[in-house]
Amino acid sequence: MFENMFNEERNQFLPYARYTYRVLKQLLAILEEAAQDNPEEDEISDDLADCMGRMVVQKTAEEAELILRKNNVTYTVPVPESDAPTVLIVESPNLLAIGGDTGVRTWTAALFLATFLSTAGRHFVEGKTVIEIGAGLGFISVLCGKHLGAKHVLSTDGSSTVVDLAKSNIALNDVSGVVKAAVLEWGNPHIDEVLEEGGESLNYDLALGADMLYDPSDFPALMRTLKDLFMRNLKLQFLMSYSVRWEDTLEAFLDACKDNSFRVERLEISPVPQSEQLGFFHSTWCTFEPLHMYLITQGNVHITT
Repeated sequence: MFENMFNEERNQFLPYARYTYRVLKQLLAILEEAAQDNPEEDEISDDLADCMGRMVVQKTAEEAELILRKNNVTYTVPVPESDAPTVLIVESPNLLAIGGDTGVRTWTAALFLATFLSTAGRHFVEGKTVIEIGAGLGFISVLCGKHLGAKHVLSTDGSSTVVDLAKSNIALNDVSGVVKAAVLEWGNPHIDEVLEEGGESLNYDLALGADMLYDPSDFPALMRTLKDLFMRNLKLQFLMSYSVRWEDTLEAFLDACKDNSFRVERLEISPVPQSEQLGFFHSTWCTFEPLHMYLITQGNVHITT
């Protein structure tokens, strides 16, 4: 069995270690059960046992490489045309975070927001100056500049590493003339310098954010940044999508908005069922992580959830 199936010297084109490991694990379980009747005469060969050890090591290395691997992911705008426009993003879809940064992949809430902006919410973007907060790889920013008619877009994130990745995606989609990227740490008192680095505008019409609520301890700094943006344009609208993983986190954010006299309205927008999605395909089955959309403006306290 070892010679015909697992010997690397005799079999030039063996499958991936992860697959070989699963097959060998099942075979060894069958052999061990059969050997129980005559344990002294029937033993697992040393070759098979050694191969199993090697597969464990190789499988782990393959899985690590898979997680870190960057892919070119093409996102299709949800329109019925056969030649629908696309956004190309280089990302690590199997990686949740690296070095504390969660912005190395495109999350479901971003696809939810992108679907809304590309359909019923297009008027929020067209002809407007847009700033994205916690933009990660720049997917939403690129979409706004490439296909939704934004006048100017500034993609911001607190991680310089992630901003460099966003700049690469901006160049990849050939929208460098419309979309810029800059590091913006929430609460930065020198926000004017960041906005000037982005060029074009200090007074943005629209702010966007997707899946940006993780740590309530960050909310005071986020509130300061939002207040700075509202100070520059009292008519600014902040549109935010959120995958509700933790109700307490959402409540803490809504309380912070109330304390800062922001008007918060939950938009009655339901995710498009997966069977009806035309693009920006994303899962909608996860009922314990519902997708919410909020419109936040300056003004009298008015929170609807």
